[in-house]
Amino acid sequence: MPFVLQQEIYRPAAKPSDDLPFGVRSAGHYKIQPPFNSSDRIISFVQLFWCAHGSGIMEFAGKTRALKQNQAALYYPNMRHHWHADRQDWEFYWLTIDGPFAASMTAAFGLEAEVYDAGNAPVDLFKKLLKLAGQTTKQAELRASAIAFNILTRAAGSHADQTDELVNTALKRMHEQCALPALNVKTLISELGISRAVFTERFHAAMGMTPGAYLERLRLQNALALLKQELLTIAEVASHCGYTDANYFSRVIRRTTGRSPLKFRKHYLSGN
Repeated sequence: MPFVLQQEIYRPAAKPSDDLPFGVRSAGHYKIQPPFNSSDRIISFVQLFWCAHGSGIMEFAGKTRALKQNQAALYYPNMRHHWHADRQDWEFYWLTIDGPFAASMTAAFGLEAEVYDAGNAPVDLFKKLLKLAGQTTKQAELRASAIAFNILTRAAGSHADQTDELVNTALKRMHEQCALPALNVKTLISELGISRAVFTERFHAAMGMTPGAYLERLRLQNALALLKQELLTIAEVASHCGYTDANYFSRVIRRTTGRSPLKFRKHYLSGN
């Protein structure tokens, strides 16, 4: 029997909620033995594989690559999706995401359709995702999206770790303190002891976007998550996400969602 373990969870809805930039379509954990071949098809979503043990074979544009322990592989929409077991047992976790910004967000992390070194698989995060992906509540959908974002962030950070330790240091600082208004590119380059031009060039080469854009995206994701709850006022959400100017915060949310922060919250909580 090729499958030693086959765990897969799919979202009950055909697509993510309208107000989410992306959603978790499915997640899984496989342990397989040769011989095994996946389906051979063109996919309409982003899929990330993260190998925990052994190795298998992934196909990209007619070329084959081995996916080994501590490596990740990524497929984008409209790509041919095909993989199979190699000559040994193979254990990996996977997730798929869809929605209007799934592909562009993943690409912005600097993650390509390829196999690359990514470090230890974040097993705990994948296990949490498997518990949430099949639930029907908006809260579960939001939490699943946040975990998927975290997994992609780790994949991107690990990928950057292979190429530029300075970028990895900057990423760690951003993720730990993105809620502090004082954190910006100027303070980062001061701490790192590097010129703005060199830092921006190295960060963009590793992550596919400028450090300022990356930090803004982190703050925005946190803000959207908090706006979908009623624990904080709009002003408190802005403050907790590093925004000191309420008018600027409102413009950012409106530009992203098409609604003011208050209307975005009311729309989400009403279930419309």
